[in-house]
Amino acid sequence: MEFKKIKPPSFKGGIETMKAEAWVLGIEKLFEVFPCTEIQKVQLAAFTLEDEARRWWMLTRVMHQGLTWDRFLVLFYDKYFPQSMRDKKVTEFETLRQGNKTVTEYEAQFAELARYAPHMVDTEYKKARKFEGGLRGATLDRVNVLKLPTYVDVLERAVIAEGNIAAQTWIFE
Repeated sequence: MEFKKIKPPSFKGGIETMKAEAWVLGIEKLFEVFPCTEIQKVQLAAFTLEDEARRWWMLTRVMHQGLTWDRFLVLFYDKYFPQSMRDKKVTEFETLRQGNKTVTEYEAQFAELARYAPHMVDTEYKKARKFEGGLRGATLDRVNVLKLPTYVDVLERAVIAEGNIAAQTWIFE
């Protein structure tokens, strides 16, 4: 079996929050297969910075020697993913509802936004209740009576309930 060449993501800078977040997720994915110390994580990540981001790093590393990955992320996010934008994502998550989305579309948005509010989903129970609470009427009615303990259970039952509701609607039309 032959592996493709591993190409780490690069980041050039600018206030494009989704690119900054995607870069962090890509770098952290590398850490899963290349275990390294906290300082080596910073070195690896810094190696992939380009253009304006590289210039930011050149100044930052002088003022903050021996950075851990967690501290690097604080500085990086302060620069490229401002707190006001992170707060906006938390609010989006707090108010997230299924609306006219399918359960699968709702779940994708839920998973995307949950990263910004980990305190709201830091246990299986809290995550299950938060997801369940955003489901729309008929699906919610069929799922919440089950008092399911985990997020995966709630998601699975919501998908089934949605399918059953769609089938019943089709039969009666």
